[in-house]
Amino acid sequence: MATKYLAASLVLTLMFFSLVAIYLVVPQSDLVTFLCVVIMAVGLIIALNGDWNEIGMMALFAAIVSLVASYFVGRYWIGGPGGLILPLLWFGVLAYLTRWISDNTVPVPEDQAVLVTQFFSGKLSRLMPPIAPPLIPFLERRVATIPLYEISQDVDVEKINTIGGDLAKAVIAVHYGVDRERLSDPDRLEFVLGNIPNRGQIQNEVAKEMGYSLDRARLEIDFWERLLKKQMKNAVDNIVRKVVFSHGQNPVNSSKNRADLAPLVFEELKESTRQWGIDLRTIDLEYFEITEDQQRNADPIQREERETKRRELEAQREATHIKVTRAAKAMTDADRVQAIIKALQEAGVIITPDIISAILLPYDPLLENELRALTEASAKPAPPAAQAKNDAPKK
Repeated sequence: MATKYLAASLVLTLMFFSLVAIYLVVPQSDLVTFLCVVIMAVGLIIALNGDWNEIGMMALFAAIVSLVASYFVGRYWIGGPGGLILPLLWFGVLAYLTRWISDNTVPVPEDQAVLVTQFFSGKLSRLMPPIAPPLIPFLERRVATIPLYEISQDVDVEKINTIGGDLAKAVIAVHYGVDRERLSDPDRLEFVLGNIPNRGQIQNEVAKEMGYSLDRARLEIDFWERLLKKQMKNAVDNIVRKVVFSHGQNPVNSSKNRADLAPLVFEELKESTRQWGIDLRTIDLEYFEITEDQQRNADPIQREERETKRRELEAQREATHIKVTRAAKAMTDADRVQAIIKALQEAGVIITPDIISAILLPYDPLLENELRALTEASAKPAPPAAQAKNDAPKK
């Protein structure tokens, strides 16, 4: 608001002096006086109630009126040529001022805080959005552009020591931002991000990463975001290790109870970062990474139950396998017996109880060969001589 009123005041000043010049050099009349009064009244209303667009339109109108005033003043002082020369000179002055104001006006986004220091006093001040007037050369200097938006960051903490071993990794989501209350208090601006641990060292490291000098890097909003993320990672790492270890749990229980650990981490981290000028919003222990051995050995009773159940399942599978195997073997033996009996019958062998007992014995290759030989011998035709002898009539 202060910047807008300043811009409106400068436009009104230009308008006022232009109208005074016209009033003085133009022959006085009621119409000229009336127009001057109306123009100033409208300009004053716009300056008090108008927005930036309306003030811009008023500035353009004031520039045109000033050119008209320069025309009349030039003709009044110099004569005919002055009506051309003075407006051209004045137009050049207006063009230069417009260019200088455009180049030196500081745009201030709503989500950023632009800090300026006074050369002689060293006092900090904050430029208010949406735009700030040009800085006074040699007297004012911009020193920082700090983010006001919320910063979201995932922090990985490796190998957290617990009672029952080390957690492989923890992932913590953190959301935070700069404390706006400090930024709104002019007397506390010097303490904004002023108590960051190892501030000088970490600032130099970030500036070196960006390839800028420290003074140049501070003007970039990315510098402060990187600085905050580096420092937040260190703080989260230390506090998470402290809270997890202090509760004396094994890795598996720490993972299961991370919802209970999150408020404890939040409170300690909030207290620590408040000293920097940081407002911690939320924190979430997303997950703890544990090994398979830690998961398996976490509860001895459950581990024994799982082992017993595994052995029971293996025994059931073995019993089923034996049962199926025996059934298949019995079926195979039955088919073998039927095949042998059928072969003996076809060969004309008289099946006696001894033969049946031999067939029902467990499989024996020697016995199987003898039965096969017997079957083949019975199936062969008799020799011719024997056949003739058998066919001869008996006496």
